[in-house]
Amino acid sequence: MGDTVTIRAAVPKEAPALLDLMRRAFASHRGRIVPESSVFRETVEVVARQLEEGGGFIAVAGSVLVGCVIAEAKEGGAYLGRLAVDPAYRRRGIARRLVAAAEDYAYRRGLDRVELNVRIALPDNIALFAALGYRETGRGTHPGFAEPTYLVMEKALE
Repeated sequence: MGDTVTIRAAVPKEAPALLDLMRRAFASHRGRIVPESSVFRETVEVVARQLEEGGGFIAVAGSVLVGCVIAEAKEGGAYLGRLAVDPAYRRRGIARRLVAAAEDYAYRRGLDRVELNVRIALPDNIALFAALGYRETGRGTHPGFAEPTYLVMEKALE
């Protein structure tokens, strides 16, 4: 695991590997977040389309895919989704580097902000995004729930 981690743009043909990584990374949230993440119902075709229409980035250690994020333009800003890091590679700054790549993607397209959603039940994830300069701008509630289940967080790009 001493491999150097590189970040690069993902391509649609890598969608199966990205979806597999996302599911492995999100597996630790099973039973902790309700409703369960939609990543477990996601399809390869949807991920490929997101990569084709928007963009995404992967982190690779040697030849092993260890992280990913999806980025897409949305209402004058960018939306980040499905940030995932292989459990064996966590706490190495990979998530921070993937978010930085996605922010650069947005900035280069002339977008002025980045938005993401994070589950309220995942305080470590909320803390990570806050440390990266994101602030809460709203709360959302999944269908069928009376109380908010996720935060909307945003960061202005300069």
